[in-house]
Amino acid sequence: MSSLADLSFQSGSAFTFIEEIGSGGMGIVYLAKKHCEGVSDLVVLKTIRTMTNRQIEALKAEANIAAALRHENIVRTYGLEAIPFENLPEKFQKEISTLKKGYGKRGSKKRTEAGTRGMEFLTDMRMGRSRAMTDLEEQHFLARETGYQGKHLYLVVMEYIEGWDLREIHGNHIQAGLLLPIELNAFIISRICRALEYAHEYIVHRDISPENILVSHQGVTKLTDFGIAVAADQEIFGLAGKIQYMPPEQVQYDQVDNRSDIFSLGLVAYYLLTGVSLFAVPMGLTFEEQAAYYEKLLKKEIPPPHEVCLDVPEEYSGIIMKMLEFDTDARYQTIENVGSDIEKKCLYGEGFGPTNNSLAAYMKIFESGFKIYTRQDLQQLTFLKNDEKKYRLKRKIRKGLYSNKGRRLIINRRKERTLEKESSFDF
Repeated sequence: MSSLADLSFQSGSAFTFIEEIGSGGMGIVYLAKKHCEGVSDLVVLKTIRTMTNRQIEALKAEANIAAALRHENIVRTYGLEAIPFENLPEKFQKEISTLKKGYGKRGSKKRTEAGTRGMEFLTDMRMGRSRAMTDLEEQHFLARETGYQGKHLYLVVMEYIEGWDLREIHGNHIQAGLLLPIELNAFIISRICRALEYAHEYIVHRDISPENILVSHQGVTKLTDFGIAVAADQEIFGLAGKIQYMPPEQVQYDQVDNRSDIFSLGLVAYYLLTGVSLFAVPMGLTFEEQAAYYEKLLKKEIPPPHEVCLDVPEEYSGIIMKMLEFDTDARYQTIENVGSDIEKKCLYGEGFGPTNNSLAAYMKIFESGFKIYTRQDLQQLTFLKNDEKKYRLKRKIRKGLYSNKGRRLIINRRKERTLEKESSFDF
């Protein structure tokens, strides 16, 4: 055995907040620098609003599991940090303390790219130009006080992914009058299936939503926020997450298991595919009012995606509808089977299909407004060629895309509630 076995030591890591990159009912998300002995990195610090002792213990238990997950399609959780609450600026204390303890009260802020300072920092790192902590950063460094018994602000330390979240990708497409190409939709969902296949050996996610699915600049799809919101919110409703992506059994306080994540992922796939959020509820309602509204929506027919958008293959539509079975016994029983069906029936059954490089190439072309691309980019997207060998990069939102049933569905949703801006359509 090594002479260092079982030796423990204190880390000298320090963190500097750079900018807010997201917010929601659970807390505020920041891009931050991590410093340790002259080496720096960018990380994400997810603040969790003030909690009871029981919630803190649940948060630690969930964070321990999340930190142990190792998979290409899962965002790494590095652990927890804590700052004595009284050491925080008074303005921030008020912000974190007044976050609403319900759902839909404070909308999730759109995730942004790292700002200019963050991007300059990354460029310097890659060019070998490291930056030490400035005197100002050292002066404002908030150390965790050993033995301090007062209230702490807990921060989940996570890997920073350069790229976009799925809500942002979908919203940007809608603003351009487009939907994500079907093959890339299926590829993203299949990657999350593989992430969940691995994770379900240890944990149920319980908060699958577009905001928690990220796509890096390299085209790697990653799932984030395992169990964090659930643990931090368990004493409020016994629920956590976004109600429009919850399975019926979760809203109705029935048993939640791996099949619940399957239903939530099916709702995400349906939304990206058709632009229709099946269980979106009006803003400004209490959770009880949202749950009652959700119950009404459960009584409405869910039309299969291929009957809403005429270009959706029936095989992919059928997979999504099986994910969305209300009866858990009729639903897919494992996420592994979902991923396998998508890959065999929709992606690779006829040969070359989407890869990480394909998704990266498409996002590069989309971000340029479809104006800048190379031959190599197009070679990654040959599965988007039509029968006439022309590329169909743009899945345009137009009258011809939607069936009469699909148009009625959208019009009825408009009448029932005030739709989010990013979900509006003009026919």
